[in-house]
Amino acid sequence: CQSALARCAILVDSIENSEHDYFGQDEARKKNHKRLLRIAYELREITLACFSGRIEVFRTSLQSEAFEELQMSLEQPGSGDRRGSVSKETIVRTFLLSGWIPDRVAGFMSKICSPRGEEALSELEQEAAMIGTDFDHALDSSFNVYCEDQRKWAETDAVRDVEYDGDLRFKQLSTKHKTAIAETKTALSLRATNALNRWHAVERSTIDLWNSEQCHWVLPATTDRLNRRILLTRNFEYNDHAKASYELMLGLERERANREREERREKKARAKELWDVVKRNSNAFSPQDSSDLDTAMGDESLPPEELLSVEDQHETSEAGSKSSDDMMSQDSVDGIELVEEAKADEDGWAKMFIWSDTETVVARFDKVMMVTLQAITEGKILLTTHGLYFRQTGNVINVMTKETDQKEKQGDYHDQRWRLSRLTEVHGRRFMLRAQAIELFFSDSHELFLNFSDGARDRDRFYAKIRNSCQVPMLWSPKSLNPRVVFKKSKLSNLWKKGIISNFEYLMQINKMAGRTFNDITQYPVFPWVLADYTSESIDLSDSRVYRDLTKPVGALNESRLAGLIERYNDLVAFGFSEKEKFLYGSHYSSPGVVLHYLIRQEPFTTMAIELQSGRFDCPDRLFFDIAGCWRSCNTSTSDVKELVPELFTCPEVFVNTNGFPLGQTQDERSIENVALPPWAKGSAHEFVRIHRLALESDYVSEHLNHWIDLVFGYKQRGAEAEAAHNVFHYLSYEGAVDLDKITDEVDRNATESHIQNFGQTPSQLLTKEAHPSKYPGHARWSPLIHNEEVTEHLRYHTPSNQVGGKKKGTVKGAAVSIHVLSDFVIVVYANMSVGTYKFSTSRSGSKSPFSFKLDKHKGFCRKELSSSRNAIKRGSAAPSEMESNKSHLSVGSHSFGITIGGEARESIRRKAQQSRLTSAKDSLSTAELHASIVSCGYWDDTVKVHSVDGLKLTCSDTGGHRGPVRCLALGDDGALMVTGGNDATCRVWVVDHPDMAVALSDGYVKTALGEALDREKQLICCHILWGHVAPITCVSLSSDLDVVVSGSLDGAVCVHTVRRGTYVRTIRPLNRTNAINAARKITLHGTGDFCVAMEDHTLHSYTVNDVHLASTDAGEALNDMLITSFGSVLVTGGELGWIVCRSVRDLLVLSVLDLSRQGPIRCLSTTPDDLNPTPQYLFVGSDDGTVTIVDEDPQSAERSETVDFNGRN
Repeated sequence: CQSALARCAILVDSIENSEHDYFGQDEARKKNHKRLLRIAYELREITLACFSGRIEVFRTSLQSEAFEELQMSLEQPGSGDRRGSVSKETIVRTFLLSGWIPDRVAGFMSKICSPRGEEALSELEQEAAMIGTDFDHALDSSFNVYCEDQRKWAETDAVRDVEYDGDLRFKQLSTKHKTAIAETKTALSLRATNALNRWHAVERSTIDLWNSEQCHWVLPATTDRLNRRILLTRNFEYNDHAKASYELMLGLERERANREREERREKKARAKELWDVVKRNSNAFSPQDSSDLDTAMGDESLPPEELLSVEDQHETSEAGSKSSDDMMSQDSVDGIELVEEAKADEDGWAKMFIWSDTETVVARFDKVMMVTLQAITEGKILLTTHGLYFRQTGNVINVMTKETDQKEKQGDYHDQRWRLSRLTEVHGRRFMLRAQAIELFFSDSHELFLNFSDGARDRDRFYAKIRNSCQVPMLWSPKSLNPRVVFKKSKLSNLWKKGIISNFEYLMQINKMAGRTFNDITQYPVFPWVLADYTSESIDLSDSRVYRDLTKPVGALNESRLAGLIERYNDLVAFGFSEKEKFLYGSHYSSPGVVLHYLIRQEPFTTMAIELQSGRFDCPDRLFFDIAGCWRSCNTSTSDVKELVPELFTCPEVFVNTNGFPLGQTQDERSIENVALPPWAKGSAHEFVRIHRLALESDYVSEHLNHWIDLVFGYKQRGAEAEAAHNVFHYLSYEGAVDLDKITDEVDRNATESHIQNFGQTPSQLLTKEAHPSKYPGHARWSPLIHNEEVTEHLRYHTPSNQVGGKKKGTVKGAAVSIHVLSDFVIVVYANMSVGTYKFSTSRSGSKSPFSFKLDKHKGFCRKELSSSRNAIKRGSAAPSEMESNKSHLSVGSHSFGITIGGEARESIRRKAQQSRLTSAKDSLSTAELHASIVSCGYWDDTVKVHSVDGLKLTCSDTGGHRGPVRCLALGDDGALMVTGGNDATCRVWVVDHPDMAVALSDGYVKTALGEALDREKQLICCHILWGHVAPITCVSLSSDLDVVVSGSLDGAVCVHTVRRGTYVRTIRPLNRTNAINAARKITLHGTGDFCVAMEDHTLHSYTVNDVHLASTDAGEALNDMLITSFGSVLVTGGELGWIVCRSVRDLLVLSVLDLSRQGPIRCLSTTPDDLNPTPQYLFVGSDDGTVTIVDEDPQSAERSETVDFNGRN
């Protein structure tokens, strides 16, 4: 108080007497002056209270002078009577001016305190300290006792159990909560994704149908029924790869290199400068220290340019340590598996799909990889009785870069489902040379490649569950997954030897059984080089000299090169190679690099090739730009022994840079946009593929193809036979050569895996001991009637007698509008809706007639008055005037009828024939044809009707959803698929008498959810609606093998759709000579991908399904029917002039003409189906007078020319 009062006295004096203005305003000064006096007064009151209570202490501790001054100041007037007349301010001022309050506090106590006072104050201080200490001890002791009791209690087992239970329950609730949140987020994400995908699908199906913007195309991810990829699909993620140009990337790399070089130069300069500083600082040390420094640095001291890097490493090390410490400081909590609660929600993600009412879980597989051409996805599988569900649980690995795909973030799950009702085939597969993978094939053309990381046991269990516990009505593949067993049981060799299946189809089937697949680029299907002449102006496919020697591998075709390779092979032992490791060819005939080399011009292979080259195209000189140069390299280079890929026989687009990718120029400034083709191809990729495919099916290749099969798939693949045939490749390319699981060294394992992935894998060996059988000679094999263009000049025709039609003796009034050939009968439908059945058989040698054609029965359709045919309407009935002409859309014709034995029966016969379970395919067909049905349209009730051939009873009638008349129909070769075209500008895809396929192709789950189930008893089930036209449909054509339907409309547009998936592909508008509406009159599609369309103005056009215009011409007549022959080279037409005209599909030039004009206009054409071989093929012609004419090859004509020139014209 004394010190505080002294400071108050000084402040009061300063405020009242100093010239300095502390406050700036008078009011502030007065306010603070009063506040200071009030504080001093309160301090005086405290001092007075202490003095009154402890007066003896003050008297003892203070000197007498100080005590008196204090007493006097406190006893000033008014001090005892606070309510007196003296003001507080006067009292304070008097007190502050007293002698007891000095000007300086420091040293005052020493002047006024006696020794006894100092002792008293010290004792008082010690006593206060002891009291405080005792008080603190009293408080702490009781608290410490409490804490000790709590500690002992907490260490008991009961408390620990409670803590553990609480911690466990907390973690359980936390995990459950996190799982629930994650599942909710996943469910919402999946729903959003599905909704977005559906929206895009709807948008494409409604807007893109008429979108005239330029589109870009990609090779499809799926194949057709013959395992081909012909039809290009829309590329919605097109990238022009402009930044991947070799020249551009080379310039950018040069700039980057210069920039890095400049940075290194600057870094070196800074390091040298730092080194000079260190040297200068070292001179400041003592001589001994300098010597020690030099000794310490010595000869091994770092050069200047490395000083900075050392500092960088130090900083990095510190940062790394800090990061490690941070990681170690984190609590490591082990995850707790909630088994009881997890089982309930374990399959919740799969329940996001619509399940069948009876669908149940069969098995779960947690370590599975889904392998596609571009990526490998880690995930798990849920197998149910009706479906296969896949969920991504790990990373998506890019096949080329081996890096995680940044587009597919882990945790952003992509759930997928495949319906097992669509499953048709299952084949065992290898992955990284380990037989632990499987590939599934579905009826909608999709394929699924799965690798089971836990080994072959999981794969075999998966397949067993599918066969024994799942509903797979369409599955027909063998029970074994062993390629050799599958090949042996298939008996496809017998079909091939007889010519029932083509060389291409047989090679594709062998590739499939040997483990080759389109889903794994390391095991892509392999095809042989078949031609050796790529320089001639024309090529003669009957000359054996134009073919490659199929008895030798590519590496052994050049004797001089082979000699050098053999010498190196014999010297490998001296370089440390064991007998097992010796190889003749260091490269392989099939590898990812080979596939990308050939297919670089089409996506997705363009992107994959860029990824393989670290983000750019390879040097133009190394790309595939010249087929002759490629063949030359395969014959001369010691490191180039590659074979071909299937697309070089089916897809002309792989030779053309249709997407305009920047492939660059060679060093001699040669453009490599398109592949340079042989002169005999006349600059046309389509022509090259056509001749290339004909060469593959030629007699020479057919007779020698078995030798090539022995080299690649057969007994010459490995062992002594392979060595004798000079067919030895690197040992890591063979199955079973190495067990990756036994390689413990990480470096060796990675090197082995890299070699397997990048340098080729040899297919599974199908034949180990015996040689592959050869194909039967040409005269002993079945071949179609028009197997080459030259045959058309030797055609003849026969008009059998005793027909119900004809001008003279005929009893039928009306044309023969549709003809259908069965194994023992020919069914003829006439314009008056009656049906004539004729027994047909080939005659024995020596007979005057090559066949027998006799009427069996003749009967009319029931309710034929519903037909729109003018000849079927009763006399006197009213009918539209346009019905009088067969050009009317109301008239019936070949487009109005089809015949089938039923899809299920046809599929059963095909399967049994491939498995060699039939003694005779023809006998089986004859039995099935007893229950054949005629499908027809063109009725006033707008329906499609089915009548039995035996009795013509109506068995089914359905509109299929068409609104208005059904104008045309087409049946597929498989007998199961049918497409109809209606006046409502839509086409409908139907399944005929095959309920399992109907369920597979239609969205059965959605229909079940809507309360509508498929009626399996119905003969006709509509599965898809095909959109794209804006005018009534006038003609349709369907190829089951190609899985494509083309349809023409009244406005001349031609739309291309897939059949099994019902998706729109493109619209093609044939050339129009005038601006007038030019309707498509007739259309025919072949399995090679070519189609011809006849227009109302008599023009004829030839196109491919990929919108490549081949040719156009004036037919000179209205064409009523046309077809493309078996090998796809010749178009046969018939029209109002009554002529059978044979034309080349590629240029529409006339090859030959048969005049049948005396029988009137030609109304329909038909040939003996290919699957009826070895029955000879005939061409059946229906004329306007009801006559049926049969065309065959004249055996008495001039000897067939030995030279077949595929370029010249007479």
